[in-house]
Amino acid sequence: MTKVLMVGSAEQSGGGVASVLRLMKQMPFWEKYRCGWLGTQIQRSYGVKLWYALKAYAKALFTIWGYDIVHFHTVPDKICLIIQLPVLLLALAGRKKIVMHIHMGNQLEDHTQNGLFIWCLNRADCVVLLAKKWQNLFETLYPMVKAKTAVIYNACAPTPAVDYSVKEKSIIFAAHLDENKRADLLLQAWKRLRGDFPDWHIMIMGNGDVEGYSRLCHDMGLDDCVTFTGYITGKQKEDVWNKASIYCMCSRHEGFPMVVLEAWARGIAVVTTPVGGLPDVIEEGRNCLTFPFGDAEALTKQLRRLIESPELRRSMAEYSKMFGERVFAPERISESVDALYKEILKS
Repeated sequence: MTKVLMVGSAEQSGGGVASVLRLMKQMPFWEKYRCGWLGTQIQRSYGVKLWYALKAYAKALFTIWGYDIVHFHTVPDKICLIIQLPVLLLALAGRKKIVMHIHMGNQLEDHTQNGLFIWCLNRADCVVLLAKKWQNLFETLYPMVKAKTAVIYNACAPTPAVDYSVKEKSIIFAAHLDENKRADLLLQAWKRLRGDFPDWHIMIMGNGDVEGYSRLCHDMGLDDCVTFTGYITGKQKEDVWNKASIYCMCSRHEGFPMVVLEAWARGIAVVTTPVGGLPDVIEEGRNCLTFPFGDAEALTKQLRRLIESPELRRSMAEYSKMFGERVFAPERISESVDALYKEILKS
């Protein structure tokens, strides 16, 4: 019976890749292929990272031979690739089937000269990308990579029915705060809107440059209507999500943003840039409103549309929840993974 070894970030690392892997463990294919798990990276101090990787290498040395497929979850970042390289070399030595699952989107444009990335991809039997959009881009940017490609969307965990009676007049932004996520755009838009909607509030969730963005918020005179929660989990996080009416994402680079899938699952209307793999599934005005990268004025207009229309917010939220449960259901994604394994085992 076929066995698969999954290789990637530790579940406790947080972030999109870890969330994807947590969901995969609950999918039907995991038991069918007697999947094993090898965590190679963790978001901790450098000493802990090194110790974690060394333990993974020792485990791989004794266990990898019992698997038929080694499925890497990775990004083009050289540190990530170097950490996973010893496991890849063991898989090659054992003549295992290799899947390279790339958790990035338009960032692929920045790695066409990344020799290690290209070398790893050329050792794969299949390269998995997060959206059809990236499959087309990949074939254009990486003609030197001979491995075949496949598209598998991230899954979204099912959530209970939404209680719209608890929704508050709040807009949430959830991300590691950095220049790519562009929380400043939301602050710029809100500075223009706050006078018209004094009963609304912004919640900015996540770690990163919290101090810098808090200072910017203060300089813009928005302290009384913007809250920075930092990185939160558990019931505190769930309460914020469940009560939110609008989710806003301003990113320039993403793979297939899990945070949008989470917003849809919780019945939250979404305003976003057409980033990452989202253009594959965007239905403008039905499951989201979009605005161009870096355009605070356009973001202001889209937020105003949603704030002024409870009917639009509710219709988008209800449709998005049904849409997400249909397109990103774990059972459906499991079928895609199952089909991928059957295909590469034939080759």
